[in-house]
Amino acid sequence: MDKISQYLNRHYLKVRPDTPSDVKKVRCHLCQDQGIIIKGDLAYQCHCVKQRSVMKRFASANMTPFLAHHTFDQFDLAFYSPHLRLDKDGPTYRAMAEKAVEGAKKFVAQYLEEKTGQGILLNGAVGSGKTFLAGAIANALLEHDKQVLFLVVPDFLDDIRGTYQKQGEFSEADLMNAARNTEVLILDDLGAHNYSEWTQNKIFSLINYRMNHGLPCVITTNLTIEEMNEVIGERTVSRIIEICKIYRMHVEVDIRVAMRKW
Repeated sequence: MDKISQYLNRHYLKVRPDTPSDVKKVRCHLCQDQGIIIKGDLAYQCHCVKQRSVMKRFASANMTPFLAHHTFDQFDLAFYSPHLRLDKDGPTYRAMAEKAVEGAKKFVAQYLEEKTGQGILLNGAVGSGKTFLAGAIANALLEHDKQVLFLVVPDFLDDIRGTYQKQGEFSEADLMNAARNTEVLILDDLGAHNYSEWTQNKIFSLINYRMNHGLPCVITTNLTIEEMNEVIGERTVSRIIEICKIYRMHVEVDIRVAMRKW
């Protein structure tokens, strides 16, 4: 297994490989899928050729067992209390989880039908099922041969930073372009990082690009909207709110801890 595949396996990245029918659907506005751009007497390779190479490498990574078994059928509402609430007049934990699952399924259905750019944000405490639900979305789309990229945000940012210290086959631009242009991008654990101006700019660039090109994001975060404003910046949060429907998830006990007690 090559180094990029090892990295992708280790960090839970996965895309569906292109099929012949998928390839026919690819449309690069720069080269019209020819792979070469001609200007006068000059001809040079289009950046989409390198991007497709990156995506094919991504496709060689297997979905980890941890994520591969995350499906809507396996999502267990029993972990969510039908009585507890975040506030007196608010919905119960169970009702919030039911709404999140319904929203996730609706996102998949709408994307399969319309390829809508509207995404979803799953917000809640550690162990509340956000990553499980994001994995269920990924698997549902992959079953229909859609291209999905599942990124654990802190690991992805660390890997981009790592390209500065060593010369590898892929550059920062290669990794960013793959994330920008995949059909559906899943950003897991947004905010779980020591954010600096550099990391804020990378996340803004990624979110802003996908918003401008009508490409959906599925985002999970432990942070509230107010905390996200502080950590990743108000301009990024503003765009996330514009392109994502927000669902809150909450549990009394971390589901991972609860499962270990069984």
